[in-house]
Amino acid sequence: MSFSKSFDPDIKLKPTTGQTLNIMEKDIQLMAQIEGVSAVSKTILGKAVIQNGNKTEFAEIVGVDNEFKNVILFDSIMVVGSFSKLDNYTSYTSSSLSEKLDLTLYNSSGEYLVSTISSDYLNFFIQPFGNSKRLISNGVFRTRNDDNENRIIVSLPFASDLFSYEKNTYSEIILSTNGDPELIKNEIESIFPDYSVLTHKEQNETLYKIMKSEKLVMTAIMFFIVLISAFNVIAAVSMLIIEKEDNIKTLKALGMNKKELFQLFFKHGVLINFSGLIIGLLSSLVVVFLQINYSVVSIPGLDVPYPVSLKAENIGILIICATIVSVFSSYLGALASKKIN
Repeated sequence: MSFSKSFDPDIKLKPTTGQTLNIMEKDIQLMAQIEGVSAVSKTILGKAVIQNGNKTEFAEIVGVDNEFKNVILFDSIMVVGSFSKLDNYTSYTSSSLSEKLDLTLYNSSGEYLVSTISSDYLNFFIQPFGNSKRLISNGVFRTRNDDNENRIIVSLPFASDLFSYEKNTYSEIILSTNGDPELIKNEIESIFPDYSVLTHKEQNETLYKIMKSEKLVMTAIMFFIVLISAFNVIAAVSMLIIEKEDNIKTLKALGMNKKELFQLFFKHGVLINFSGLIIGLLSSLVVVFLQINYSVVSIPGLDVPYPVSLKAENIGILIICATIVSVFSSYLGALASKKIN
């Protein structure tokens, strides 16, 4: 799930109602001292109108402090430049916004205007914008849905001034953890019962549901493939019995009874099944090993490798299912030997 973490932290603290929360610095330090919390960062979010020459776009402004880089692995999604400390004149822009506005990087010739929407409805048509400030872009980053996301990273003081936030007022508090997120969440909730605390899984609930559904669908597809292969084994053993009918009669004449003939073709069916199991399992292990270590396949539209993992329990389930199917198909296939007189 690392590909879903471009702006989704391990744990997020956000207001239950409204758009802001007010937290003192001592409370931030209290959160940072919780066992399993590795970093805490304050953020301010807001919408703004971005203008560069005759081009205009809406974008989300994300004000971040110096701890942001320790919570979000921002360098991993940078495509131009690298993350460094921001001031009141510098920013980082998403690749979609940079392309739409045709921004020039690193110098004042690429200066663009950021304006908030006026909250004064009576004067909106006379003066539609609130605060306005100028910025330059010091780098470009890729977001998860890069074609649709216009986003700008700015310093926390810049965002606070732009949106006229009071001291100690933020949109979200984001945390990086190295412990059990559920335990850390419970401890934070005991300190801040009036705020909403979300783990990474809860922030991406829809994505996790889709991935679980995908796993169920893939399991169902594989089940039908195994079922078809079982019928192939039944057909193969039955055809072998028909083909070797004369040889079977010879063996019966030499003293082999129906039970022994049944066991012969049953073992033959099991051998076919387990040969396929071994070849398929080894091939799968090689493919998974290559994907984990060399990222052979990437997710379309994202510059990240397709996520795979190898678990002993999955291999165990595979072997158990294959064994059941093997015994079942071999038994049905070998029954044809009892019909030969």
